[in-house]
Order: sequence, then structure tokens, then C-alpha cells
Amino acid sequence: MPIRYDPPLATALAIEARQRWLGRRVEYVWLDHERRSAWLGFADLDGGTESLAFLLHPSAGYILTASAPAAISSSPEGTRIPFRRLYLTDVWAPVDERLIVLDLAGGRRDIHRDRPPVFRLNVELHTNQWNVVLTSGTTGRIEALLWSRTAGGRTLRRGAVYRSPEGAREWAERIPKPAQWTARMGALAPGERRASLVRTAAWTSSINVDWVLGPAARTSSPTELDAALRRYASLRELTSGEAWILERDDADQPYPLRLGGPARPSSGLLVAMRRVAEEAGALPSGEAGSGGAEYIEGTIVEAPGTENERVAAAEEAQALERELVRRVSAVRRRREALERQLRGEDAERLRQLGHLLLARREQVKRGAERVILEGFEGEPVEVELDPGLDAVRNANSYYDRARRRDRAAAILPERIREATRRLDALEAGLRHLRAAGATGELWELVGGRTRDTDASRAGVEPLSDPQTFPYRRYRSSGGLEIRVGRSARGNDELTFRHSAPEDIWLHARQAAGAHVILRWDRRDQNPPRADLSEAAVLAAVHSEARHSGLVAVDWTRRKYVRKPRKAAPGTVIPDRVQTLFIEPDSTMPSRLSTED
Repeated sequence: MPIRYDPPLATALAIEARQRWLGRRVEYVWLDHERRSAWLGFADLDGGTESLAFLLHPSAGYILTASAPAAISSSPEGTRIPFRRLYLTDVWAPVDERLIVLDLAGGRRDIHRDRPPVFRLNVELHTNQWNVVLTSGTTGRIEALLWSRTAGGRTLRRGAVYRSPEGAREWAERIPKPAQWTARMGALAPGERRASLVRTAAWTSSINVDWVLGPAARTSSPTELDAALRRYASLRELTSGEAWILERDDADQPYPLRLGGPARPSSGLLVAMRRVAEEAGALPSGEAGSGGAEYIEGTIVEAPGTENERVAAAEEAQALERELVRRVSAVRRRREALERQLRGEDAERLRQLGHLLLARREQVKRGAERVILEGFEGEPVEVELDPGLDAVRNANSYYDRARRRDRAAAILPERIREATRRLDALEAGLRHLRAAGATGELWELVGGRTRDTDASRAGVEPLSDPQTFPYRRYRSSGGLEIRVGRSARGNDELTFRHSAPEDIWLHARQAAGAHVILRWDRRDQNPPRADLSEAAVLAAVHSEARHSGLVAVDWTRRKYVRKPRKAAPGTVIPDRVQTLFIEPDSTMPSRLSTED
């Protein structure tokens, strides 16, 4: 089982790395894309080099100190970026994030100075999305990264502007007051507190939430709630350098706090990481003199087949990952909505208000929006009313709401459990996908594979017969897929069956020609200008205006393109159109083509 990360662990690792390497000269960063490993090399005082290794393959997840593999200095398969006169000037973790940031600047004098670093190494530790991204310290431009991907509204690829994960939860900056804590926890049933804390409270995670709650997960005792608050407050008290190896049934877990249960002390988190990696047999084998040929024993296997088949498999895996992530998000939102619905009005209180309205109906004036009545125990009770109804009908309305709450209480718990089981299955499938690739069983998890799934989501064509699909495939210099219709009917199929709503649709203005689709999944952002321009050139070249000096190419989101009823094949009406003026380049199709 891989290491799990949460904000306390990321923060403690940043503190330890800062204490150990602050001010040290940095020799290089090496990114091994195939094995998902990165190495930051520091110059030793004796002229040698030691490295901080990030072994971020989905089956590992270790951050530790290690000797540099021999492959780095010989002929690495990854990317080696040498540095000149750069020093580690800061290591930090954003509040309530699983992210470690290492700042590299021009000299030791830049430590503690308010100036941007030359480079910034961003180590993302979100579950099964681990990545290392090297960015410019001034512009935020991505200079190199371990794993190019688009997910969660972020585009991680070379040349893009880096946007770090966002979303600190409540109480990120300060500990809640006892009254706030008691009010929040007291409003929840004991069985609901675990999920609510992980979802909304900063610094909590599935690793520490059971320890934080303790008996408060089963009881509403004020004493236990106070004790839970003290444990919650200790999550951010991580300056002592404490380190433990928590012994779990599935896998040992390095952690900066002892959370109860069996645990072994360690002299530091990096030492604990190394010990766990050794026990799992997952240390970089370059340390054993094998030249770095294999990092994670038994998990890295060369993908079989041709390069085209490997690319197709990678694209299929990316498409399946997008579908799984989308469904995980949808099911999580559904479960949260069900939980909110379950925590709605109390049915018995609604019935009591109905009883009170009937008992005091002579005091209720029609047209009032609320009334204060004497309760059955003599206390004043404020009752909200529908001004269009009399007292009896308002009472019946309260009775109806009470019946609906009773029905919800009867059926919602099972629906919540079903949503939780579905969410667990999808998240397990996502972990399996990232560790072992796409399988038929994983496709079944999202409803099975169909022709539309293969075409519009996976973007994978059968290698044996590319003419099966009604479009030609190209790849822009920025890595985006471009699809060009083969015929009038092919244009219709491409636009309405083999594209997504947020994709970019292009066509040469007032000229017969191909529909062009630039694959894009960002609703809040247009594609890079260079990729859009290349797609526009392909639209111009595949039109009757290809011999013109300058061609106007219209573009819009595919969701704004419609087909009139009974219109001829290829005839559409686009809306919200913008225009690019392009010089046709007849050599571009051959340069960007992905077809043999």
C-alpha cells in the first residue's frame, strides 16, 4: 500500500526539509517520467552530491534522502535540469494543503528576503495524483514536470501557467473557540461527525480523524467533545520534530503525531519514510548498484506493443480517468446533498407546531406571516405561517412536512450508504487505473464501453482501420488533439457524436470545407492561442479557401453549434462566433498528423 499524505504530514515534512537543507546549493533536478520519480540534488561540503528523492509512483509515494542513481549521471531516460549557483532558500507548505514548495534562488543572501525565487519546485501530494512541477518563480510558467495532465480545472503541461490546488477548509487559520466547536459537533449525530470533519475542517484527514474524535464519534458528552477539540488543536503543533511509524493493518504510515495504537518512534520523518520503503522493498535500486534500472520492485513493467499502441493506451487511460473523476465528483455531491437532506427539519417538532396551531387557531389571523403562541409547557413559540392559508391549513402543511421528514428518515440512510458504496468503488477503480491502467472491468464501472465512449471520450482509434472513424487526427504542438472531418456526413458525425460540449469547433467562413474540433475540457478558459491557431490553419487547409492568401476561420464552443431540421449533411448554424484570420500552411497537416 502507498504512503498517504495529509496537511499535517506535508507541513511536518516541509519543516524537516527546511531545517536540513536551507541554504544548501542545488545541483540539479531530475525527472524520471516513466517511473514517476524526481530527484533534487544538493552539493555536499566534500564535493559529492546527496539527493532528496520523490518516489511518486502510485504504488509507493515515498519522500526520502537517497544517493543519486547512476542513471542520472550517465544517460537518463527522464529530464535532467542542471542549476548554476542556485540555493534552497525556503521550504514551506500552504495552509491545509497536501503540497510542499521548495524555493530556489540565486544565493544564500536571498534567504528570508521578500523577493521571488528563480525557480519553485511544487511537490503535489494529493491522493494518487502525485506530481512534481518546476515553475518559474516570477511568471509561474511550468518549465518541467513529472506528469502532464488536465484535471480538476487545472492544466499541468510545459508552458502553461501553474495554478496550485486550492480550497483550504474552515478553521484553516485559527482553532475554533470551544463554543463554536461544541455547536458544530453538537448539531451532528455522533455517526455523522467523522465524515463532516474530514469534509469541512482544516487539517483533518482519514488518517487522523478517528484519533481526533475518539469517544466523541460515539457520544455527545461535553467532556469528550472538549477532549476532541484539544486533539484537533494539536494537529497544527508540529514544530517539535516528532516522528512516528504508525503500524496499520494495510501498511505502515510515517506521521508527525502518535495517533494511538501500535507505533514506532523515529528520529525524523525522512528516516521513517526510508525505513518503511526498506521494509516494503521499494528503495531505488540504483543505491544497490543496478544503475537505476528499476525503482519500485515488481510494479514497473514496460508497456508492450508499438509506440502507437502505447500512446493509444495512455489516451484511453486518460479518458477513463476523466470519466471516473467526473463520476466520483458527482456521487460525492449527491451524497452530500442526501446528508444535508437527512439533517433537515425535525419531524416531531413540525408535528408539535401543527398541534399548536390547531389548539390556538382562534389566535391566528389569516394573512400573518408569523405568530407567537403559548406553547403546551407555557413557553412562547414563534410559528411561521403561509399568509394565504388559515390556521387549519397551515397546521396541515406542518403535518405534511412532518410526514415527508418521516419518509426521508426511513429511506435516506440506505441511499447514503448506497452512494458511499458507489463512491468507494469508483475511488478504488481510480486507484487501480493509476496503478495498472485501463481494463474492461473499470470501463464497466462507468457504464461500459460504447462506440461513443471510444470516440468522443477516449479519443482512441482502432489502429488496424483508422477509416472506421469519420475524422482525421492531429496533435497540436501544445499536445492537444485536433479532429478534422473527412466528408460532409463525417462533419456531422464529428460535430455531434465525436466531440464534447466544451470542445472548440472551427470552420472556414463562407467556404465549403471540413469541420474541425479542438479537444478542450475547460469551461472557464479558452485554449492556448498557439493551439487554437494551428487548429484554424487545419480548418483553412481542409477547405476550398486553401489557396487564398488569408482565410477567415470562425470558431466557437461546440455546444453553440446546432443543425437545422432536414438540413443537408454538414450544414450547421454556429452561435457566439469569433474569427481568426489565418494564412494557410499546406505543410501543417503532415507535421501534426498522428496517423501513419
